[in-house]
Amino acid sequence: MPGDALPSWVWLEELPEPGHSVTLGDEDAHHVTRVCRARVGEPLTLTDGRGAVARARLIHASPRAVVEVESLARNARTAEATVMCGSPEGDRGDWLVEKLAELGIAAFQPVDCERAPWKRSATRVARWRRLAVAALRQSRRSHLLEVSDPEPLEQALDRLAGGEARWVADPRGPAAAEVRPPAGRCVGMIGPGSGLSDREQTALADLGFGRMHLADCVLRSETAAMAWAAWWAGGGSRPNHGGSAGSPKSVS
Repeated sequence: MPGDALPSWVWLEELPEPGHSVTLGDEDAHHVTRVCRARVGEPLTLTDGRGAVARARLIHASPRAVVEVESLARNARTAEATVMCGSPEGDRGDWLVEKLAELGIAAFQPVDCERAPWKRSATRVARWRRLAVAALRQSRRSHLLEVSDPEPLEQALDRLAGGEARWVADPRGPAAAEVRPPAGRCVGMIGPGSGLSDREQTALADLGFGRMHLADCVLRSETAAMAWAAWWAGGGSRPNHGGSAGSPKSVS
């Protein structure tokens, strides 16, 4: 491997047990042998995106790239966050998905809001899922961002598991800098650029969503979502962080 480069990071849906080998798909093989220029005998890291990480070695490069697993470990999440977001304009959803994945967000749920429904596109969602895999590989994470199909806000709220801390971006709330990210599960709701309706704001408040002020300026929805994700990643992804003044209670 050239210089002091880190081993290539590869996502596979299923990891073989130690001592077993697997043939890489064309895209991963190209990344490993052409982009990273890994040679036979050099180490690789494999992950299934669900916390399992395997140390492996490239045993064949041509005609097909084959790797053999040497060891396997599982990493449990100490905290996880879901971002629910109203529709950003244009193709900014691509950028949003990429950054949420890099920051370690567990799930992205696009939601239809009264003032800004998402434009349905199976092709777009499939592209987002590919971007999530690429971001996992680039950021060397062991948990893959789960990208859901867009759905109405009410349905998304009905599917919340309970027990998570809940926030909604709102300039009337305490500043993010004054709030410590909680341990455990957390949900952040970001409205569309046109804002949440009064009815939606009431529904969120009734379900225990606390307000959080993300910036002293007006942010686009995708920027606000990334700001919330960065706030969480700065503390919520590490254990031993409790609530603080202004924090919502976990909702059962």
